[in-house]
Formats: sequence, C-alpha cells, structure tokens
Amino acid sequence: MKSPRRIDVPEVAEVFVDELRFLTFDGHQLRLEFDVVRKDGGAPEGEGATWAYAASRIVMSAHGVPALLDQMARLQAALEARGEAPAEPVLQWRRRGADAG
Repeated sequence: MKSPRRIDVPEVAEVFVDELRFLTFDGHQLRLEFDVVRKDGGAPEGEGATWAYAASRIVMSAHGVPALLDQMARLQAALEARGEAPAEPVLQWRRRGADAG
C-alpha cells in the first residue's frame, strides 16, 4: 500500500496536556483521553484542591495502533538511554461491554 501524501493544516490546534487519564481498545478503535491538571488559584504550595480537566479525546482506528506503539517504544528507549526512565503508567483498560466499576 502506498503511503498517502501528508498535508499540514495550520488550523489544527495544538493542545497541552499533563497526563493520559485513560485509554480503551475494543479491537476496532483506540480511545485516549488526556487531562490538564490545575490547582485552586492563590492557595499556598501543597494546599488547596487540584482539578483534572479533560483537554483532548482522540480516537484512532486499529490500523494506526501498531505505529503508535512503535513510536512510544522508540521514545521509551530514547528516555532510558538518557537515564530518564519513565515512571510506570497508570492506565485503565476496559473491555467492550464491561462494567465501568
């Protein structure tokens, strides 16, 4: 299969996120939800409430998942080579039809 020509669309917004909240894969689509974390304004360091707001949701076809996994493995290897091994991720996996609890 021939790779499609890529066209950059400047109107596509870049979204800053602090964390991956969860991901699900039902065998057909990978869904990722990213959050940005904010703290109550004016509260001293270590005090006050923090809030996680949904910043972006992405749905990817199963066709794109292997490429994503390959890129993430390359990123992990680069971080480890620099001595910056990433912390273990905390992810929620849900099967289609499974209870959310």
